Amino acid sequence: MATILYSGWNSSASWRVRAALTFKGIEYTTYLALNPSGLVPTLFHNGYYLNQSPAILEYLEEVYPSNPLLPSATDPVARARVRALAAIIYCDTHPLQNKSVLEKVSELRRKTGRDEEFAQWIIAKGFAAYETMLEKTMGTFSYGEQFTIADYLRYVVDMTAFPKIQQVMSRVNEIPCIKLTHPSTQDGVE
Repeated sequence: MATILYSGWNSSASWRVRAALTFKGIEYTTYLALNPSGLVPTLFHNGYYLNQSPAILEYLEEVYPSNPLLPSATDPVARARVRALAAIIYCDTHPLQNKSVLEKVSELRRKTGRDEEFAQWIIAKGFAAYETMLEKTMGTFSYGEQFTIADYLRYVVDMTAFPKIQQVMSRVNEIPCIKLTHPSTQDGVE
């Protein structure tokens, strides 16, 4: 059965899923669409619609164990640490700097457009926590020598204060699945 990914070209959550599909060698078709929460990505696979990028990444990990995106199941502590790193981005940072949130923050602060000041603050706050965690986990990638779900970072802030993240991302950005699925290469790019 075909794998269909409903995604947005500029959505970092969609990019995470595109990169995971590509990394695992899974062919897929993309469509620009919305899931019930009004956000992307949504993956259609084997007759099921799945949404929320962390859930999709976990599903892909379970269904396609080759090219793992988590440490071995024999090391639950390592898996938990990778998930914790990823959660800093997926849960603590990314949702708060989405377009709809930034527009609402602007409205509440009686500004127009997106509140970029708030976005920069929340990203820097999340990256500061990530940078601190990297002191204990960093190798070639965010967690040792394996590319994992924790390595999908996209940033639009001054990275001077985050040298470890910069080092990891310079390596991650050379991985073919990241290059091939970068937002700038997607249909609909403006």
